[in-house]
Amino acid sequence: MAAVTQQGGFVTLLRKRNFLLIWLAQLISMTMLNASNYALIVLIQEITGSTTLIGVAIVCFSLPAVLFGAPAGVFVDHRNKRRVLFYSNCLRALATFGFVASLLLNRRDLLVIYLITFLISGIGQFFTPAEGSAIPMLVSESELLPALSLFNVTFMLSQALGYILFAPIILSFLNPFTVLGVTLHPVDVLYIIIGVFYLVCAGLIALIPPSNFRERRRPKAENLGAQSLSAFRTVWHEMQQGWRFIRRNPALFLPVVQLSFAGVLLLVIGELATPVVTRLFQLPAKSMAVVFAPAGIGLVVGSVLMPRILKHISKSRAVFIGCVSMACTIVLLPLISLLSTFLGHHGVHIEGLVLGIAPIIMFAAGFEIGFINIPSQTAMQELTPDWIKGRVLALQLMLYSACSIPIILCVGGIADAFGISNVIYILALSILGFGFWSKYYERKPHRWSQQPPPTEAEIEPEKTPQVEPNNVESIQQ
Repeated sequence: MAAVTQQGGFVTLLRKRNFLLIWLAQLISMTMLNASNYALIVLIQEITGSTTLIGVAIVCFSLPAVLFGAPAGVFVDHRNKRRVLFYSNCLRALATFGFVASLLLNRRDLLVIYLITFLISGIGQFFTPAEGSAIPMLVSESELLPALSLFNVTFMLSQALGYILFAPIILSFLNPFTVLGVTLHPVDVLYIIIGVFYLVCAGLIALIPPSNFRERRRPKAENLGAQSLSAFRTVWHEMQQGWRFIRRNPALFLPVVQLSFAGVLLLVIGELATPVVTRLFQLPAKSMAVVFAPAGIGLVVGSVLMPRILKHISKSRAVFIGCVSMACTIVLLPLISLLSTFLGHHGVHIEGLVLGIAPIIMFAAGFEIGFINIPSQTAMQELTPDWIKGRVLALQLMLYSACSIPIILCVGGIADAFGISNVIYILALSILGFGFWSKYYERKPHRWSQQPPPTEAEIEPEKTPQVEPNNVESIQQ
């Protein structure tokens, strides 16, 4: 599929009021999400000082995507996207305020902390596919690629704002204080602010006219109560339908896997950040931001430039280039360490040179991840019709989360057992192998490759008989 032409770029998109509103909602909500993750880690560290219990908190946040991601996609496909976006933010705000209340009652009750974290993450599973399904409704087909690039840039920007600026600044400069006999700690105040901003996001969504969320599908006369009940009754069946649609469309299955791979790759890099700095480069932990922050900058730059790059190369070639170049790039990290160790044995110390070269390598790695992330994300959006988009996006998120949890839990142990350098070599080989597998899968003849993508009638043959509008009242009676 030819690359989508960018018309006016990000500036033109942000001049559109409705797109600007949903973009601001994404920026604020993702920033608050990352700030709450940072606050949760700080809170568990303050209470227990246990890295294992921090890992349990991360699992509590990631597991809902595996359990509820696909059912949430089914629900989103049956409901108005605007309402899902609005109510998911409202519910996250209420859950966050409940989290603060639980801390004020007993801030050492880890079970309650884990359960509310699980709940907030579960609510967020409805927001993500609804937002992804809403983007094509608010932009034209020619604007889809730059719109997705902007949302990817926003995703990385929100991580920087949440983890590096917003949460650390509040937790660093606030001191505990007492109001009406209740002592508020900095973490409590941060969660209160997060809850307020979730309500702001709900208000931004409410400002978008409902007419802008109309799907391009045939109208159906449905009773809303019956519709919701039907969606919940058939959730497993429709999850299977979504997966069947993906598997019967090889051109779609490939970007779904590629996007999930890119997400897991980002998590692995984040997990290896501290041991790379402290064990591999023998630098103080405070140098981690200097070494790894350029990776985020590189991903943002790559996302900005990707629409122009895709005018000259295909999406599949961009993914292949990204895999090969990134595998070659990250191998340089242990090689630099070996060079530094070798020269150190001969009386030449190049710690300053390592601190100068490593950020450049990480910038390149982040830029190369953009070659995998943006083309696969765009292809998945373009190849998924509106009537099943929520299920496809949710299944992709579920696949990503299901793969990331065991990998994240295992990578640290493997690094401790075999050394961080060997883990990086294995990671590089895995990335390179995935790039060649993607090429092989794309060129491999598939059973469905010569047929058009499955239609709604083929995927959903068993439809609940539609009730005529004039008979709804009699049935309810």
